[in-house]
Amino acid sequence: MMEKRRNRFETTDASTYQLLLDKAREMRKNPTEAEAVLWNYLSDNKMGVHFRRQHPVYGYIPDFVCLSEKIIIEIDGGYHFEGEQLEKDAERTRQLNEEGFIVLRFTNEEVLCDIDNTLEEITNILAHNTDTIQTPLPSGGAGGGFRVGMGYDVHQLVKGRDLWMGGIKLEHELGLLGHSDADVLIHAICDAILGAANMRDIGYHWPDTSAETEGMDSKIILKKTIELIATKGYQLVNIDATICAERPKMNPHIPEMQQCMANIIGCDPDQISIKATTTEKLGFTGRQEGISAYAVALITHA
Repeated sequence: MMEKRRNRFETTDASTYQLLLDKAREMRKNPTEAEAVLWNYLSDNKMGVHFRRQHPVYGYIPDFVCLSEKIIIEIDGGYHFEGEQLEKDAERTRQLNEEGFIVLRFTNEEVLCDIDNTLEEITNILAHNTDTIQTPLPSGGAGGGFRVGMGYDVHQLVKGRDLWMGGIKLEHELGLLGHSDADVLIHAICDAILGAANMRDIGYHWPDTSAETEGMDSKIILKKTIELIATKGYQLVNIDATICAERPKMNPHIPEMQQCMANIIGCDPDQISIKATTTEKLGFTGRQEGISAYAVALITHA
């Protein structure tokens, strides 16, 4: 049994992640016979935990991964035992071990000809994890059980732009100016989530100098942010956000914002707290020159 170690993380930028994701999708369409057989036993939580097929993890695309138990399963064909591939596989396993993952390797023949023994080994590993797992305590170090991030964003109010807030379009004579749709609330939330995972900010992943991000729907940014932190084994616990705006009134729209973002993230709306306030007519917000938003996000290992 490989010993779990405290995780050390490296940033995966959006462009690299997207390439891995595209490749993973193609791989899922063309599984090997052995992969298809084993997936029949792993899918739909049949082993009592959630496995994913070809899901990017730390720059790799393993055959199967269970993020909650930090278990990776690889099925090796003949070329894995030839030339430099042995060394490459060993290095890949070492790096994943350092990130806290247990890596199980089976040959095609073991899966196809002795599926019972393969499943027994996986079951034993899962049982061992269940017997020894402890609820992680919050830690300031890398790989702590819980991580907190803070986000802030501001955009100018101008004529001729739509006003998007929390993923929904509000009726107002002014809209927010920005390279994307300028959804200030989602931007603050994404920065908080990325900050908690130590993965920079949205300007790093989706720069405002890129033609590809011009006019971008911020709901896409939120979805990709959740996918990015998943590559480091994280999932969202909850969000607490505040919108600072003189007009329009935000409170009537908050339940719709919560539901919209919850649908994107795949969480309960109760995990997304949104508050709205004015600045008592003080500052640029009080003069209705712009809208700002603050957000705090808590994440944990999936």
